[in-house]
Amino acid sequence: MKRVIKIVTIGICVGFVLVIFQKSFRIDETAFMRGYWIAAPAIIIGAVLINVFYNLVYLNKMRKIAKLLREQKPQEYIDGIEALLKTAKGKNLRNILTLNLAAGYVEIKQFDMAITMLEGLSAKHLKGSAVNAAHRLNLCISYFETGQHEKAMALYDGSQTLFKKYRDGNIYGANIALLDILAAIGNKQYERAEKLLDSANKTYDDARFQKAFHEVAHTLNEIKDSQHE
Repeated sequence: MKRVIKIVTIGICVGFVLVIFQKSFRIDETAFMRGYWIAAPAIIIGAVLINVFYNLVYLNKMRKIAKLLREQKPQEYIDGIEALLKTAKGKNLRNILTLNLAAGYVEIKQFDMAITMLEGLSAKHLKGSAVNAAHRLNLCISYFETGQHEKAMALYDGSQTLFKKYRDGNIYGANIALLDILAAIGNKQYERAEKLLDSANKTYDDARFQKAFHEVAHTLNEIKDSQHE
C-alpha cells in the first residue's frame, strides 16, 4: 500500500511539473489538460507495471536459487539469497528474501542466526498466509532446536489454524509434520512422536526431509536408551 501511495505521489508531482511547463511556454490550457489527463494515468500505470515486473524478476531468481535446497546445497543457496538482498529494493521483497535466507540458516542448523532474522520479521506486516506460515514454521523449529520450549509451544499452539491450511502441501506438509514430532518430543509424548515419525517417513520421501526425520529418529533412540539405563 505504501508503495502504491508513493507511485501516486510521484504521479502528482510529475503533474505539477507539467503544469509549470505549460505556464512557462504558454501552451493552450484546454489542449494541455486533454493531454495531461491522458498522460497522467499512463505514467502511474507504467510505474506500477515496472514495480510488478521488478518484483517478478527477483522472485523468479529466488525460485531458481530455491532448487539448491532441494539439491542439498544449502550454503550455495544462502550465498545466492544474500547476493539478491544486496541489490533488492522494496520492504516486501526484502522481507521475503530475508525469510528465505533464514530458511537456509535453519537448513545448516545455525538456528540462532535464523531466530535473529525471523524475530526481526515478526514485528513487520508479512503479506500472504503462505509467507506467514513459512515464517512461523521456521521460527518454531528454531525455537525447539535451541531448547526454547515455552516459546516454541506458544507459537506452535497459536499457529494451528494457519498450519491447517498447508498440511496437505508437500514442502509445507513435511515441515509441519516435523514440527508435530518436535512438539511431541518436547512434551515427552515419545510414543506419539514415534507414530508421527513413522507416518511422516511413509508420506514424504524427499531426501531433505528423510535426512531430517532420520536425525529426529536418532534423538528418539537416544531418549529411549537413556530411559533404560
